[in-house]
Amino acid sequence: MPYVDVRNSHYYYEERGEGDRTIVFSHGFLLDSEMFRYQMEEFAKDYRCIAFDWRGQGKSEPAPCGYEIEELYKDAVDLLKIFGCDRKPCVWVGVSMGGFVGMRLAARNPDLLRGVVLSDTGATGEKLKKKFVWTLMAVISYLFGIGPVAGGVKKALFSPRSLNKPFVREYEQKWKEWFKDKKKRDALVKTAWAIFNRPSFEDEVKSIGIPTLVLVGEDDRSRPYEEALHLHRAIEGSKLYVIPEAGHSAPLENPEEFNRRLRDFLREVFGEGRTG
Repeated sequence: MPYVDVRNSHYYYEERGEGDRTIVFSHGFLLDSEMFRYQMEEFAKDYRCIAFDWRGQGKSEPAPCGYEIEELYKDAVDLLKIFGCDRKPCVWVGVSMGGFVGMRLAARNPDLLRGVVLSDTGATGEKLKKKFVWTLMAVISYLFGIGPVAGGVKKALFSPRSLNKPFVREYEQKWKEWFKDKKKRDALVKTAWAIFNRPSFEDEVKSIGIPTLVLVGEDDRSRPYEEALHLHRAIEGSKLYVIPEAGHSAPLENPEEFNRRLRDFLREVFGEGRTG
């Protein structure tokens, strides 16, 4: 399996397709690069596609520190340079946490990107009630495993219409395995703390000047439409679309519609590629 060392972490990534036009996919918390299975399969026909696991998640190894969003942003800059995006800029597709990092890249390192897709994410800081609930869930998970809070996690990450689908059961099993591993559990709890105590990015997000696509699942309760609309209004020239029958994991829950919107955006940004 391909790994690359970035700062103090050992990152797993998958690469499919080839060419000068690169898409980098970045997952959300408690998911992994496999959430982009349908995008990797579809877009590798026309583009070079890379999906990676954030430090301490998926197949990437836990690190002793570095889980704050600003630290993950630094990881992302190094990763993009390793992937050659300093020579041939890419399109970054970030979901939730991947979107938090993506908007920082777009604002601070536009030379690395041709465009950015921000899905099921937002620029505001966390509200106190939500911060309290998720911090409590993280503590419970650390002490007793994911079991007691798995129901709440599923509702946060997926639409009610998705809860009986195989990929939800697949991630439930992954969560159990991840939380059995003490180092992995520590990393996940540190990541949760970092996410829900992240600072607002509202001031900086207004400086994004590269092509931006904002997507949000119709049933997303973690980052609802209002947050996506706020983000869209803050980024001049951005486009906003709702992905029907999807929650907080739109690329996995409704890949057909997500892929359609992404392909249209890629055609605009790269000006090439299959149109069907």
